[in-house]
Amino acid sequence: MKLLTRSFLFVVALAATAFAQTGEGLITGRVTDDATGLALGGVRIAVDGTPLETYSSSNGAYTLVNVPAGERMLALSYVGYPSTRAIVIVAGAGTTRFDVAYGASEVVMDRFVIEGSLVGTARAINEQRAAATLSNIVAADEIGRFADQNAAESLQRVAGVSLYRDQGEGRYVVLRGLNFNYTSVKVNGGSFAGADLGDRATPLDVIPSDALASIEVTKVPTPDMDGEGLGGQVNIKTKSPFDADGFDAGFSAQGQYAEQRDAFSSKFNGFVSARFGADDNYGLVVSPTWQVRKFSSHNFETGGAWSLEESPTDGNDYYVVEEIQFRDYVIDRERYGLNVALEGRPDDETAFGLLFGYNRFVDTEDRHLTIFDFTQGTLAAADADSATFNSLRRYGRRLRQREKDQEVVSLVGTLEKRFGNWAVDGQVGFSEGTEKRPDEIQVRFRRNTRDSTIRYVFNGPYDVAVSQLAGGDFFNPASYNFQRIDLTNESGDEDNFDLNFNARYDFSSVNPTYVKLGGFYRVKSKTSEAEIFELDSAPATFTFPSLAGSTGGYRFLPVPRIDGTLARDAFFGSRGSFSGERIFEDSEFDDWSIDEDVTAFYVMGGVTLNRLNILAGVRVERTEFSTTGNDLDLDNEVVRPMTFSRDYTNTLPGIHFRYDMSEQIVLRASWSNSLARPGFGDIAFRRLISQDDKEIFVGNPALGTLESTNWDASVEYYLPSLGVLSAAVFHKQIDNFAYEFTLPNPQTINGVDYEVTTFANGSDGSITGLELAYQQELRFLPAPFDGLGFLANVTFLDSDATYPTRPGEDVPFIGQSDYVGNLALTYDKGPFFARLAYNVRGERLREDETLGGEFAEDLYVDAFAQLDLTVRYRLSRNWELYGEIINLTDEPFLVFLKSDNGQGKRLGQFEDYGVSANFGVRWSL
Repeated sequence: MKLLTRSFLFVVALAATAFAQTGEGLITGRVTDDATGLALGGVRIAVDGTPLETYSSSNGAYTLVNVPAGERMLALSYVGYPSTRAIVIVAGAGTTRFDVAYGASEVVMDRFVIEGSLVGTARAINEQRAAATLSNIVAADEIGRFADQNAAESLQRVAGVSLYRDQGEGRYVVLRGLNFNYTSVKVNGGSFAGADLGDRATPLDVIPSDALASIEVTKVPTPDMDGEGLGGQVNIKTKSPFDADGFDAGFSAQGQYAEQRDAFSSKFNGFVSARFGADDNYGLVVSPTWQVRKFSSHNFETGGAWSLEESPTDGNDYYVVEEIQFRDYVIDRERYGLNVALEGRPDDETAFGLLFGYNRFVDTEDRHLTIFDFTQGTLAAADADSATFNSLRRYGRRLRQREKDQEVVSLVGTLEKRFGNWAVDGQVGFSEGTEKRPDEIQVRFRRNTRDSTIRYVFNGPYDVAVSQLAGGDFFNPASYNFQRIDLTNESGDEDNFDLNFNARYDFSSVNPTYVKLGGFYRVKSKTSEAEIFELDSAPATFTFPSLAGSTGGYRFLPVPRIDGTLARDAFFGSRGSFSGERIFEDSEFDDWSIDEDVTAFYVMGGVTLNRLNILAGVRVERTEFSTTGNDLDLDNEVVRPMTFSRDYTNTLPGIHFRYDMSEQIVLRASWSNSLARPGFGDIAFRRLISQDDKEIFVGNPALGTLESTNWDASVEYYLPSLGVLSAAVFHKQIDNFAYEFTLPNPQTINGVDYEVTTFANGSDGSITGLELAYQQELRFLPAPFDGLGFLANVTFLDSDATYPTRPGEDVPFIGQSDYVGNLALTYDKGPFFARLAYNVRGERLREDETLGGEFAEDLYVDAFAQLDLTVRYRLSRNWELYGEIINLTDEPFLVFLKSDNGQGKRLGQFEDYGVSANFGVRWSL
């Protein structure tokens, strides 16, 4: 409370510098591009002879407060356009309306310099310049100029941003080297419910890129923003009817081809936007989208299953593979959604909106698996690159059929109102995310006879060959017997309800000064349920030979597949003929619920002293948390419900400086604090007691929040020929990382000692980064080179973390790469557009795996680079043809383990996706 009081007194002190003015009014309006009708955000509007200035919002709206009465000259600047000036008559107290259309006759300009295809670049650069703190904007026009499938991929070109990919497709956003679980995601400023089972992370592959108006990445939070998000926050904005003037519409039809699967699929999206009312001050936009993507991935992996063994042949110790799996995935992904926005501006002081979003993502996957479990044999020979096993049994064939059905619904209502020097706004939002995995089956066949000799040979870490020297032929379906069928039903949901209120007062003063305060309330609930059966009895007709299909083009170990259609029809067509048992442990342990209510208040203030802007304040967040789960006695199959609740408070102060050396050069520096609440799976209150193993596993709902203290500094130079050159440095000190560990002392129950495994806080660390970025349209070059454009950015990261399970070691943050970068070369002239985009990321500890018990058990993702090509050709003002090639160089996903005996990299995983191509036609009004 002392910090809150001091911050409030600081705001009052700023206000005390004000000297009252008389005869002052407001100027309000919108800024648009006259040629395209698009709203222009980030336009700087200043009143000559005064320190008054503001920037237009993303929909082009602006308001200047406390403007002296009389004839006033407005100076407008926008990167890529010439500076312009216009005279406005301010009548005194009240509101003067003044709209600006760049390129129109009433705005004096020497030359109109931005063509329609570059307006998106201009909007993104200028909104970045206008932001109070370091931010990056991706505008809708820019999103369409890259070969991106979903919202996550639309962010991968931003400095400091990298992706966690699922089957080669971007899924989660990693900001500034911090695990994707620590990225806060909003939609239209409201919380976006995560659909993933049991996770706090928000998957963005559920949202098609075509549905977006813009994406904002805020790297430095201010006190009026949600405190959650160690790396930063992502706000996804859907289309608004005020993005353009009047009626607008567009449509795209696309075909897609996946080379590795040799399959075609399709994609359609469009939007209709209309304005109505006496002054076109109400609007409606409807934006549907639908996509089916058919592709495949070819994989082989060890999953990190290596052990150090003495070779029977030379007596030396070598790392030997315990298990190799060959995985052939056949994948269908369907995305469809609908976004609707009804917005109104009945007068210059009022704006409201009702925004509805629906997104559904259905991921259907057949996984064909060949598995060699070498622990079921006898090691006969080994060296650094190969091993031979005698008397091997239990090599197997499996088919997993899974459908992951994710659905996210959001509804957000907004209201903005100005009363003289007061500006207030409020927002209420609801978001629900659900995931269902209905009737997932895994069909297992295996060979049990100890008559096989199998040998593997590595030619480098990602090239392995497996051969059979003796025994039953693993290529032959008749070599396998029925083992069992696993039947799984899982579901989960997350609900968010948000209520947000802000009020700002602009003082009448020589130095523009304001105070802003507000509150936030969020109710979040998360649930998880599972039912799992193992069915080990099947009809005599349910055999591998009766279900065998083709090899399907899998190129690493092409053996006959278990035909998915035959297997599913045989199982569900005669379900009563299969018997087994419900798996008590897995079914009950994953049944839990969590309720999390957050109440926040903040106060902040700002003052402009010539070219220096100072913003300071504090945010206080109070969290009320409760969880319900199960206490399981495995041996007696007893379930006892258990609950836990707690409250805690986080105080997040911050101070931010912005210095405009000129209209082109912006300096920023800040100190801020942010947090990340612990993962749902870690804090769900549940306990598993195994009397046979003398082990207990228990969640820890008392885990504290991760807390980050952040220092940031940056310089941005906005180039007159539509470009920006920037550098940013940051340092984060993070405390309270959670880790899984085993208690040093056993717990005694009824005279029996049990080994207890749980989660605890105790790890901490720091991460330091340097972001360098350059983007420019090279229109100063002589024709025909004046159509060239260039984008380059790179982020260098270094981190150190301490983990109690790895004493004496400095380990990097899980998921942090030493470097992340992008290169893009664009040619945009006349009707032709082409862009070659290169994205690269250095090696890192794998994000979705826990840290190993020792150095040699850590899984690393190898360096990754992807090259994409986009080409467009305008047939007319309204029609355009386009094509895209994704992953031109067929870059695989590589995982490895390091060795401490000089053996070099060891295989963790190799996965290949092939090259994909998209081609289509686009129409716009």
